[in-house]
Amino acid sequence: MLDQDVLSIDTPHQPRLDNFVVGDNVELLKNLHSDAESFCGMWIYGEESSGRSHLLQGRYSEGLEQGKNCFFISCADLVNASEQSLQQAFRPALESSLGQGPGRGVLVVVDDAQGLKSNALAEELLMALYNHVQAIEGILVITHNQSALLENFNLADLNSRMRSLSHYQIVPLDDKGKARVLRLRAEERGYHLSESVLEYWLRRGPRQLQILLEDLEKLDYATLQHKRMLTVPLLKEVLGY
Repeated sequence: MLDQDVLSIDTPHQPRLDNFVVGDNVELLKNLHSDAESFCGMWIYGEESSGRSHLLQGRYSEGLEQGKNCFFISCADLVNASEQSLQQAFRPALESSLGQGPGRGVLVVVDDAQGLKSNALAEELLMALYNHVQAIEGILVITHNQSALLENFNLADLNSRMRSLSHYQIVPLDDKGKARVLRLRAEERGYHLSESVLEYWLRRGPRQLQILLEDLEKLDYATLQHKRMLTVPLLKEVLGY
């Protein structure tokens, strides 16, 4: 089969709270599901590929299903943004108001807030966002790569506001949790990862979950290209270990 004839028929992975592999993060998931009727602010932090963005996207999707007025701000896309782009990114959430009836609350999620540091306008906008969501008694969820206690924004008042949020550190998954993630992703693509493949892979492969997921894409492609089941020999052939 020619490379150009190989087409992946799986749908993109859809992050949801119910397909997040919890591991030792039970309390975090429980509180993230919270549907408080007064202001609720959460600061979620963890290492790269710990699942921060998965959690935010999952909470955002759940909020939409609940009928909330939802806003998603990805700070990774705003690192080198112009003042106009920054204002456009924050404006919808800053102008939000409560809806009517069940689920009328406002949910604002801010991913990778470390991307806003040292940008005076960005810090002012985040401060204004906090004040606005608090005033309308909405829900504000922010992710970062470290605790707000260790972050030092140039805007002093922003530091105190962020440190007042409920803090949750994402506990990294052990090998059992990583195996669960890989198995779920494979099942979404319509095939099964055997115990022998998983055991060999996690014993010989990289420790970072993101790299494991990238390697899964390579293996997925290889099974389609060669019309073979995913076995240890094929894994060795494709990944080189």
